[in-house]
Amino acid sequence: MSWRRYPWKRRWKRAPGSPAKTIVPSSGKVTVEASFAEIAPEPLPFDDVDDGDWFADAVRFVYENGMMKGTGDTTFAPDATTSRSMIVTILYRLEGGPQIAGSSPFTDVKDDDWYGDAVRWAERAGVVSGTSATTFAPNAAITREQLAAILMNYANYRHENTSARADLSKYSDADQIPSWANDVMAWAVSKGYISGMTATTLAPQGSATRAQVAAILQRYLAD
Repeated sequence: MSWRRYPWKRRWKRAPGSPAKTIVPSSGKVTVEASFAEIAPEPLPFDDVDDGDWFADAVRFVYENGMMKGTGDTTFAPDATTSRSMIVTILYRLEGGPQIAGSSPFTDVKDDDWYGDAVRWAERAGVVSGTSATTFAPNAAITREQLAAILMNYANYRHENTSARADLSKYSDADQIPSWANDVMAWAVSKGYISGMTATTLAPQGSATRAQVAAILQRYLAD
């Protein structure tokens, strides 16, 4: 698996370990052999993430690449919900944290809030919209269908192809997806970014946990 390389951002860190290879110059006079031994990664500082957890690799990926931090010095809180402000902040970090002039159009987002710049950027880039004309609800837990919408908006912002669609009819709760979210969920499922909570359920209105967000980001950036 090779991480997608963003021209405006560093190459994402790969998993450790590469096969040995031989480099032979065209002259044939010199052979240089370089062996790359697998080096165990540094342990994560989180007491609540074990190596055997399904989300461990994803947590390591987002943590080492500066997209998500711990909720404390030794906790990641993988089962905690993710807020709207957290999601836009992660995408804002992917963009390198550009400076955004002016104020937010939302009365519940202050310029000096820790997520203020991120919300201003996301709103102006068309990545997110408010919950009303004047509110953003930064602390509201984000649902899986909302996350799919934001991720698709971000992909469109990056001028990526978002035409793929999956057939959601195999999911028994597909009828619970509101009309505005059908397209975005079909796209996210087709790309493998969002998978079912079970073989037959999508839980579109379910909250996206921090572990799920980490996994979705890893899948998206690895595509």
